[in-house]
Amino acid sequence: MKRSILFIALFTFFICGIASATDNIILVKDPPPPPIPSRLETELPLSATINASQLAVYFEPTVGDATITVYDAYNNIVSQETVDTDSESSVFISSSSWSAGSYSVVIIYGTTTVRGYFNME
Repeated sequence: MKRSILFIALFTFFICGIASATDNIILVKDPPPPPIPSRLETELPLSATINASQLAVYFEPTVGDATITVYDAYNNIVSQETVDTDSESSVFISSSSWSAGSYSVVIIYGTTTVRGYFNME
């Protein structure tokens, strides 16, 4: 019986010693990996031009469905169009009614988003 009590006492002392020697480990989530550098502009499968009457977007090679959205300086949508570039590799959007000012065009296809900025005079 004394042996059992001694064994329990030593076991408890041993467990308490281990517990008191244990430090908490603070776990934090890894920061997200750095972004993958964007492809160079010359490598994009599209280009765009603007003049007083139209915004033209050219897809070469085609990229499937693409949404083209034009925003004014106040972030209002002034034009939005979704096209299947497999059947239309060029898109022309009338800009004749747009006021003078700064604009941005956002083109989304697949998981890619491309932005461009221009001014209308």
